[in-house]
Amino acid sequence: MRVMLMVFPTRTHVYSMAPVGWALAAAGHEVRFAGQRNPREVASFAETGLDAMWFGPELDIARHRQLQVDGDNAMQGDFRISESRPERYTEEYVRTVYEHWVEVFRWTTPDVLLDELVRFARHWQPDLVVWDPMIYAAPIVAQAIGVPHVRMMYAADQTARIGAQYRDLRASRSEDDAADPFVTWMSSAVGRFGADYDEALRYGVKTIDCHPSYLRYDGVDVDYLPARFVPLNKPMAIPDWVLRPPPRPRVLLTLGISNRQVLGVEETSVGDLLEGLAELDIEVVATLNAGQLATVGAIPGNVRAVDFVPMNELLASCSAIVHQGGGATIGNAVVNGVPQLVIPGTTWSERGSAVAQVKRGNGLLLDLEDVTPAGVREGVRRLIEEPSFRDCALEVRDEMLATPALDDLVPELERIAGCR
Repeated sequence: MRVMLMVFPTRTHVYSMAPVGWALAAAGHEVRFAGQRNPREVASFAETGLDAMWFGPELDIARHRQLQVDGDNAMQGDFRISESRPERYTEEYVRTVYEHWVEVFRWTTPDVLLDELVRFARHWQPDLVVWDPMIYAAPIVAQAIGVPHVRMMYAADQTARIGAQYRDLRASRSEDDAADPFVTWMSSAVGRFGADYDEALRYGVKTIDCHPSYLRYDGVDVDYLPARFVPLNKPMAIPDWVLRPPPRPRVLLTLGISNRQVLGVEETSVGDLLEGLAELDIEVVATLNAGQLATVGAIPGNVRAVDFVPMNELLASCSAIVHQGGGATIGNAVVNGVPQLVIPGTTWSERGSAVAQVKRGNGLLLDLEDVTPAGVREGVRRLIEEPSFRDCALEVRDEMLATPALDDLVPELERIAGCR
């Protein structure tokens, strides 16, 4: 069986999809990444050990984001897909966010890319396409050549959430006969290659989801294949101190790599975070680089600042983690049974995921506008001193470890591809 993997070309997305590629390759299948080349992220693909091929124009995501100006678009302004407060889900919000993200998906799907991918796919003849929710070139290519396709999540399913909200809004407005912009766009896109629109183009035949079940939304039209999260970090030697038991509770502070790589700025104050942790009797490991520390005066004595450290291995000895709510960070914390204080960013599903964890009981939420040293200090203190958080985190860990491994999903993927 030949499998084409199609992913948004940044490290987090590549690392999220690589484990299913490994599972398929280990079962004897031919696996290959195919898509646009991000000149800043070529190494991320090479680090997975899987083949990669580039098509279409280069996609320098960091340069594109840094050139953006304030305005009414998907990543800025008043209507963001990361919003999770129900009272803000007005008709204007739902329509605007849905339309904005259809345009984002169109942006990641230029015609020249589609033409080159379809030409290659007709030559290579993959049996299955596995795709990232950001890359709608994938289902278009699959539809054009007549093969099944499966989505794979890198975080909570915001695409399906806003899609369900838009669906329900249209159903409640019987007089609304305006065309769905997603259907209009996708019908035209697949029509260029002689294919017809199908609703499976939205979310795939099935969707692989390696995140805790409590992060999934109710009422979405998605057939999920739950799978165990696979920790994956940048290849590097593990420092000795990471594996030594800490004399005091160890807390990991990380803001992920996306903002510092793509925008070069953080949404929260690094100084407030460090000040809040300074007065606790803990050992803090802060994955912050020189740029992130530039506005900080003296680094507190209980803080070890490092540019990067293998997260999975470090979390094995941590009592808590403070982070921005990214899907991979949540996954690493979950499989290690670590309580989480989330200060959610505003890119994708960070706040919704944090709210879900608060309800589940394995974490706390501190909104960006509410971040103070005292708030950070109190949140971490509670995670360490109140046993319910650790107990719940261990329950969630055990639930995740009992979820089928990606190896166990290979027969189902073979069946979908018609190879069984």
